[in-house]
Amino acid sequence: MVVFDNFMHIRPSGCFIKAALRFKMAGGTALNLVNFPEHYLCSNYYEKLYNETIKTGKMIEEHLNVIITLGPYPLDYIYFKNSGKDPLKEMVNGIDLAVKIIKDGHADALGEIGTPHFNVDDDFYNVCLKVLDYALEASRDNKIPLIIHSEDFNCNGYKNLEDKIKRLGDINITVKHHANPNDIGCNDYLYKSIIASRSGIRNAINYKKPFMIETDYVDDKSKPGKVIPPESVPLRARMIRNSYDNHDEILNMIFSEVPYKIYKKDFFID
Repeated sequence: MVVFDNFMHIRPSGCFIKAALRFKMAGGTALNLVNFPEHYLCSNYYEKLYNETIKTGKMIEEHLNVIITLGPYPLDYIYFKNSGKDPLKEMVNGIDLAVKIIKDGHADALGEIGTPHFNVDDDFYNVCLKVLDYALEASRDNKIPLIIHSEDFNCNGYKNLEDKIKRLGDINITVKHHANPNDIGCNDYLYKSIIASRSGIRNAINYKKPFMIETDYVDDKSKPGKVIPPESVPLRARMIRNSYDNHDEILNMIFSEVPYKIYKKDFFID
């Protein structure tokens, strides 16, 4: 059975490959490796960041199936602003580079792109919106999955986001990362990936709608287990198997059906 964590950061400065092995030993089979902001990488920032992420991904692939996701993070705005650079130009260039790398076959998805999860000034927020618009168009034009980072939304906010995606992007390959479980009940068609807590998964299953699960693990030795530990997704898979009569249907939806629709990787269905 596939057991897929849709969103993890694994970093050379953190537990690194040991974190991936913890995931595997608990029963994990595949993960989405997302680049993590490393703002000490100064010149050619995105090139260095992406190359480091791809190198890490290749090491993890010795043990697990891997999706690699590349792209500018919303808080990169601060880094470029403080460096005297144009954040919009730099982040758009970061998307262009990620698209090239993905089309060359070295990565799989764009992300985590969007708006900050806390209040910021208008210039900051508007630049992030422009970057998201550009990413949506790049995703649509190149048929590349896109993972969105944002503040929390109510159902009206999700409807507005869905309208934007349908106008500029491709709703079928776009995912809202770190969604709240109750967001799945909103009347929209955007795929959502929720944190793999016990209560969150139970709530999400009750809606009988498609979703994925993630740890959003940040691999920071000073904050062990943040957001939740790397073993969490396989442990939740075990919980589902032990708690639901239709566990095969639920697990297939979370770990195979939805990921395959988005990422089109055969290892989700083999």
